[in-house]
Amino acid sequence: MASGLQPDGEMGEESDRERERALLARDILIHNEQVKLTANLMNIGAAGFAITGIVAPLTAAMATTGRVMAPTLALMAVWFVLGVGLHFGARLTLTTLR
Repeated sequence: MASGLQPDGEMGEESDRERERALLARDILIHNEQVKLTANLMNIGAAGFAITGIVAPLTAAMATTGRVMAPTLALMAVWFVLGVGLHFGARLTLTTLR
């Protein structure tokens, strides 16, 4: 019982267990936040890949010649695959949440 008078042995033992539980809960919360931040950074990188590798060349091609050549399309596909891969890597990272 938390209130009232208790023998010294019981009070210290219960207090130690509560402290251990609190520290474990804090460590789990810290771990989960770090995992979420890492996954968020990876997902932002995936969006950056898509913008850099797809939107920018497409915009440049439309502004100059009005059409996209085959080598540019192949490169855009590579950037897309990299972005999707990084996104799914971020999703995989989230599986380590506790």
